[in-house]
Amino acid sequence: MRLQINLDKNSVKKSIFEAFLYLLSVHKYEDITVYEIVEHAYVSRVTFYKYFKNKDALLAEVINRLQEEFRTLLKWDTDLLNQFSMSRKKDVYIILYPYTYRILDYFRSKQKLINRLCKMNHQNLDFIEVMHKTYHDYFVQVLPEPFYAALNDSTIEYYSLFMTNGVFSIIEKWFKANFEESIDDVIDKILVLLITNLSALYLEVESQAKKDPQDN
Repeated sequence: MRLQINLDKNSVKKSIFEAFLYLLSVHKYEDITVYEIVEHAYVSRVTFYKYFKNKDALLAEVINRLQEEFRTLLKWDTDLLNQFSMSRKKDVYIILYPYTYRILDYFRSKQKLINRLCKMNHQNLDFIEVMHKTYHDYFVQVLPEPFYAALNDSTIEYYSLFMTNGVFSIIEKWFKANFEESIDDVIDKILVLLITNLSALYLEVESQAKKDPQDN
């Protein structure tokens, strides 16, 4: 006979989440059943379906929570790129280092879960795609104001896609290599890519400003 535990709504969802995350750590997502989830969560199937339409809905909420945590980290300093000049690459590296470390350290703290999510083959719930879109949407919003004043939207989008795709390709490779590289090594690769291209964009902005001195 199953042990029934009386829990409030938050505790029930927490129990289901913890059971699901445990099962993800030991089984492929495709092999996990709702029956196994409720057995480990000590809740009934009726209770499970009260909160989640199906297993995919539970997975979607797990990814959404990671996405929200990532979005919060990205917003650590929304005015960061407006606080310094892009012309001195060493200074930019020093300023961006702690911000980048904070994000990668967060990912490393979720290593087991991320490893499992990266190995999944789910057509509608692509963890990397979700996280990249979150990063891209944030990146576009925080580019320095002079960039928007000097460049058209299509140029901004081109650079943003190029840089965020590059950054997340590095991060995805790190994920799939089981986080073997040190955070410092990954940061170095990310910041070399970002700073090189941000500096190029900065030079283009300066060039555009010289062509249109009346706008200064």
